[in-house]
Amino acid sequence: MFKHLHIRYQTARSLPAPYAYFYTLSARPVSSNALQIELVITYPDRDDIDDDELQAEGYTRDDDFSWKGQLPKTWLDTMTTLIRKTELQPLEEDSLEEDDDFWSMTIEANNTRQGQPNNIDDWHYLVQELMQATYEITGRERPFELTYLDLNSRQGDSEIYLTGSFAERQVTIRSVQQRRERSRTFPWTTLQQIMSKVYAHDFSPDDALLKRPKRDGRWLNLGGEEWYDIHAIPALTKVFSNL
Repeated sequence: MFKHLHIRYQTARSLPAPYAYFYTLSARPVSSNALQIELVITYPDRDDIDDDELQAEGYTRDDDFSWKGQLPKTWLDTMTTLIRKTELQPLEEDSLEEDDDFWSMTIEANNTRQGQPNNIDDWHYLVQELMQATYEITGRERPFELTYLDLNSRQGDSEIYLTGSFAERQVTIRSVQQRRERSRTFPWTTLQQIMSKVYAHDFSPDDALLKRPKRDGRWLNLGGEEWYDIHAIPALTKVFSNL
């Protein structure tokens, strides 16, 4: 098992504020039961941007974030598995182009390795999930929530309520059919697969209902006010029908 992981990351120089950010991440095992995390995220160069423009882009004046605490064993197992698959290549900072992100990783195990990971996409994805986990723990954001309704006045309604906790890396699905309810827990990969298929489609808020639908149809809610009619997307309705 690794002893310590340290990452320094910065978005490409070509990415302007307010989108640009950098972070440092420190992680180490706590016995074999948890993962100790220290995370600091900074969004630079926002002083010249108006508050209205920041809000229009979904940001605020105070998006800088730091957190120190523990994540459960499932996070330790996930990170350990990815570290075992990671090879570090020499970091040649002078050769980075304007559109290249900066990555510097140090892994302490039997020896100490430092450089740029060969599997950058895998690390980028995992760190984004880890950030979401810390936002969830601090109450900054809620767990991912999704509701699917199959409303059929003749055959009866079916309802699916999905909750994905990034902090616990756990998916809970509560289904209601003909007034019978059951709750099940699924592997974390289930959420990753569902999200990839859901967000492969562009949903227009202009086409959405802003209240829970009552008429027959197949409807999807992604945690906001909008309910999307997805009856014409069979590949997506099949995903929920199979749950």
